[in-house]
Amino acid sequence: MAQTKNQQRAADAVAAWMAHLEWNNTQLVAATNADPGTIGDFLNGKRWPKIGTQGRIERALGWPAGTLRTIAAGGPAPDPAATVGGQGKDQDPYDDAVRFRRPDGLTDLQWQRIKSEAQGFIEWQIEKTVRGS
Repeated sequence: MAQTKNQQRAADAVAAWMAHLEWNNTQLVAATNADPGTIGDFLNGKRWPKIGTQGRIERALGWPAGTLRTIAAGGPAPDPAATVGGQGKDQDPYDDAVRFRRPDGLTDLQWQRIKSEAQGFIEWQIEKTVRGS
């Protein structure tokens, strides 16, 4: 079934976010582990994804849960230029937050260990670059 006008707004918002990330459909499929046909049909306005796929799309893009449904109900779409890593005028150039997408199947302990190791590696890379090594 074809999407409503607001559902198409949601698909357009996803496409805009993908452009901001310089992603193509294949990268969104990989990040969501969703069916390529489902992603393609969603972005092309042919059908609305099931709730589980919506959640995976939102997680892959770093959006809060329910964002797609909010847009589909007529709410605002996230603006990639106004977010961390975007080109918004209020962007904090000293923002040190790193966002991670948690894959399914990890325990809380595993997830905390992976995030801690990644943070340590990133800090090491920053220090190495600053020192000119």
